[in-house]
Amino acid sequence: MTQGTSFEGFSFGLHQGDSHCSQLIAAARRGDAAAFQELVHCYDAVVMRVALALTGSEDSAQEIYFRAFRDAFASVTKLDFDTSVFVWLHRILVKHCIDYCRRNQGYFARSGSESLAELLRTLPPTERVVFLLKHSQGLKIRTVAEIFRCSPEHITSVLQHATIRLRARSKPSFHQVT
Repeated sequence: MTQGTSFEGFSFGLHQGDSHCSQLIAAARRGDAAAFQELVHCYDAVVMRVALALTGSEDSAQEIYFRAFRDAFASVTKLDFDTSVFVWLHRILVKHCIDYCRRNQGYFARSGSESLAELLRTLPPTERVVFLLKHSQGLKIRTVAEIFRCSPEHITSVLQHATIRLRARSKPSFHQVT
């Protein structure tokens, strides 16, 4: 798949009726690491892309990537049959992304940021992750809401707050005008 491809429609939920993926999930639930590895292969690019967009660092993105897949393997037996693998995996990924943002809040709280990437780093962790999933990854609001287990209206509100913060931080200060 290419770098610009949207992965939103690329879903392995059991409700989708994909027998091959259903078999992989069933095998992974029994502890079959090779089956889980095949599922990982389907999602590794999107997980790395989200982590890299969030951190801006390959080392940090790899750390999030490995933690997310480690936790996914540990919890594959808890995968809800009504939840797509895409959403389930993104829930795990988002948890690690928000944790990363919280651990590195001091690093990201810089003033005088010029680029959008630098401005994004000033957002609160949840706003930053929601903004990236919607605008950088191209996910629909309803998909982001499903990942966060909340309403689309709540995600819309989070995006509005993030946009207001970004606009306020990107405008030159009126106090500097003489």
